[in-house]
Amino acid sequence: MIGARVSIVFFNGWETALLALDFFRLFDPRIGPGPILGGVAGAYIAGFIASRAIGKAGCACDAFAPAMALAMVVGRFGCFLAGEDGLGKPTTLPRGVLLPDADFAVHPTPLYDAAFNLAWFGVLLSLRNHPRMQDGNLLKFGLAGYAVFRFFVEFLRNNRILWWGLTGQQWFCLGLLLVIGLYYANHYRRSRQVAAA
Repeated sequence: MIGARVSIVFFNGWETALLALDFFRLFDPRIGPGPILGGVAGAYIAGFIASRAIGKAGCACDAFAPAMALAMVVGRFGCFLAGEDGLGKPTTLPRGVLLPDADFAVHPTPLYDAAFNLAWFGVLLSLRNHPRMQDGNLLKFGLAGYAVFRFFVEFLRNNRILWWGLTGQQWFCLGLLLVIGLYYANHYRRSRQVAAA
C-alpha cells in the first residue's frame, strides 16, 4: 500500500504529494489506493526484507507470483466496472465501450489487462515447479512479463505523459526491466566465474 501511494507522486507529479502521502487517509476513496505498479514494487521489497528478516537465503516471494496475476484479473474488472481513469483513449474499434456522459467509445484497457493477467496466471502456474523458477526467479519473470505488457498497453491508456512521449508507468516498466536485466546479467557473470574456477 505504501509503494502504491508513493508511486502516485511519481506518476502524477509532486503537486499530489501532500494528499497522496497523507497515510492517515490510506482508505480515502477520493484518493484511491494508488497504482498497481507501485503496489507490486512495494510488495516485492517487503517480501525481500521479510525473507532476510526470517533468515531465508532465497526469496520466498515466488509463491505469490501466480496469485498476484490472478488478483490483478479481479482488480482490473473492478477498474472496468468503476470506469476508472476514463478507461482508455477514444477508439472506433468495435471493442470500444461507451462511458456514461460521453458520446464516444474508448479502449477498455482494464479488460485488456485482465485478459493478459489471466493468461499470465496460467503461464506462471505452469512454471512454478520448474527448477530455474525458484528463489525469486518466478516472481522476477512474472514482473518482467507484466512490465512488457503494461509498457505497450499504456499507449492506449489516459495516463499523464512525463517525458519523451512516455507515461510514468512506462518509465517505471523500463526501469523495472532494466533492474531485472542487470540482476540476471550479474547472476550470469558470477555463475560463469564460478564455473571457470
